Amino acid sequence: MMKKATKIFLADLAHTHSVQNDSLLTPLNIGYIKSYATAMHGSNVDITLFKHPEKLLSKIVEERPDIVGLSNYGWNETLNRSVGGYIRKTLPNALIVAGGPNIDPDQERRLAFLNRHQYLNFLVIDSGEEPFSELVTWWRESNHDYNHLPQNIVWRDGKEILSNGVRPLKKIITNIPSPYLNGYLDEFLEAGMVPMFESNRGCPYKCTFCAWGAASKDRISRFDVDTTLAEVDYVGQRTQAKNWIICDANFGIFPRDIEIARAIRRVKDSTGYPHRCHIWMAKNVSQRNIEIGEILGDMVVVFMSVQSLNEQVLKNIKRSNISLNTYIDYHEKFRNMGSDTFSELIIPMGGETKESHEDALRELLDIGVDIIYTHNIRLLAGAETNSTQTRKEFGFKTRFRLIHGDAGIYRCSDGSTLHAFEYEESVRETNTMRESELFYFRKLHFLIDFCWNLNIYKPLLKVAQFYGINPIDVFRNILEITQRTCSPPNANQSLIAVFFNRFDELSHAEWFDSAEDIETYFSNETNFQRLINQEFDKLNILFSVILLKEYKSAFDTAIQSSIASFARIPEMILEDVSTFTSALFPPLDCELKEKMVSFPENIGELTKKSIDRFTPSTNRMAVKLVETPKRREACDLLLDIQGKTLSKVLNARSIGSLFLRNLQMVPAESAYPLPLVNT
Repeated sequence: MMKKATKIFLADLAHTHSVQNDSLLTPLNIGYIKSYATAMHGSNVDITLFKHPEKLLSKIVEERPDIVGLSNYGWNETLNRSVGGYIRKTLPNALIVAGGPNIDPDQERRLAFLNRHQYLNFLVIDSGEEPFSELVTWWRESNHDYNHLPQNIVWRDGKEILSNGVRPLKKIITNIPSPYLNGYLDEFLEAGMVPMFESNRGCPYKCTFCAWGAASKDRISRFDVDTTLAEVDYVGQRTQAKNWIICDANFGIFPRDIEIARAIRRVKDSTGYPHRCHIWMAKNVSQRNIEIGEILGDMVVVFMSVQSLNEQVLKNIKRSNISLNTYIDYHEKFRNMGSDTFSELIIPMGGETKESHEDALRELLDIGVDIIYTHNIRLLAGAETNSTQTRKEFGFKTRFRLIHGDAGIYRCSDGSTLHAFEYEESVRETNTMRESELFYFRKLHFLIDFCWNLNIYKPLLKVAQFYGINPIDVFRNILEITQRTCSPPNANQSLIAVFFNRFDELSHAEWFDSAEDIETYFSNETNFQRLINQEFDKLNILFSVILLKEYKSAFDTAIQSSIASFARIPEMILEDVSTFTSALFPPLDCELKEKMVSFPENIGELTKKSIDRFTPSTNRMAVKLVETPKRREACDLLLDIQGKTLSKVLNARSIGSLFLRNLQMVPAESAYPLPLVNT
């Protein structure tokens, strides 16, 4: 007698309480698991994929699967814990397993993970396609003898972690059919989710803060390039998603990546989508990266991350950057293509000091990197920084905070509800950097993001750089002024102080001393309801909107006054450039449709090299700045955002806060060579 098909549910759950489908990622991960298992077992398995928690909860009761697999990440661990507990209660005899990168190699931490997730039978380690398929065979055909479990399976026996060993990773992946080409992900594409592609897996580098290389044993496994090219074409015919993601850790590391870039360009040229293609370029930028940038053009987001510019810190985190001269050369090449350049810094990594981090910020601003992202180091499961040894070596003291937007209330079939929210553990002090210094950098990083990354004060800051004034000094000046007592009180300084007092209050309040503290706080119904009502969001985005609504005029004055205090820029030039810069981004609730600004007609001749001989012309030219449809749409969205996670909404439209660039006024005559806009 033939056995019936084993019913399997695979879930890559996301918090869907306050986001739309266009903010969700297509579940490529579990798509691969289904593809391989179906190829191996055929009609002996019946596999369904899930992204939405409530859909899974409903079908669990309705269809009662034999096996449930959960994809586990830092942004859905507590959601999995809540849903998994409900599944175990509903299906006490089901096989429930989890896999994903959010699992440490350390046995003690694995045991702690399984103790938190009591509903689990097994963990699947590393690439999950083969071990999961073999686990299905074990479940279907054996007497469930643990001695016959496949490799890469981990389980708990009392206070002990057991496994049957680890299989070697393959260099070439030829045995996993494409989930796209088999149609397994069509429903998610049709729902508008963000397509993801993986042409290779793993990373050859050993950066201690990242789990990518550790998970792949510092090697790269490649998929067949013809399959990837076919996937790009297949997806391009079935989605109008504005954003695509290439999941390779080092896109551009192989010559064939140029073919993939060309395939994406063909889709863009024929369909108009995607608008953006998010790529992690090969860490050590090469001419191949430049060619990929030229092919993808304005679609590509060029990340040239450095994480730190201090040699000892780089040694501590097992990372090597390209030389600064090479970095500058590639930056200029990408800029000449019309691409914005991005860089990233992480603090407080082992050995980093206040001075060394500030020096790195100055250096990147002097280079002219368009967008500089700064991150508080998060301790990722699987990364070396999360190990007990690294924590002790560099004196890590950690605290916990929300992962914004990842929270929700999910209804079960029996009418009960599950409450879940996600949080992270981050380093708040090391033996070389105090937490008070991190709070200082929180404000400084905000000013970089708002004033520089969003272009809101960039024309003025660029002119200040012509005269040898680094933006860091402008921002430090503002922060120092807000700490002084004005006598008599200065109304504008008081407003800026009020703004940063509000910012400081929330930047302190977001941190909790332990996982127990944050869980206890949000287990309170009132606090959890505030969380669900979106009273907590990413501070940089939240306060960017607050500033544009309530404090824009005060900041216009503060930036100009700070630069004026250096007494290097001629008063008339500073006044003209300040007036123009302020006009580009009116206050958010301003109904202004147009504004006239004027310049000396030779303002375009002002450069870093010409400042000593530049004299403003007495003849002036007038330019009309007008509101664009993008600005009107952005204003309407931001003024009516109640009940939604602001950061998630903006991520679906652009790269987080960069959506706020759409608020810029533009010249009425688009062909008019407006000076300073692209300085």
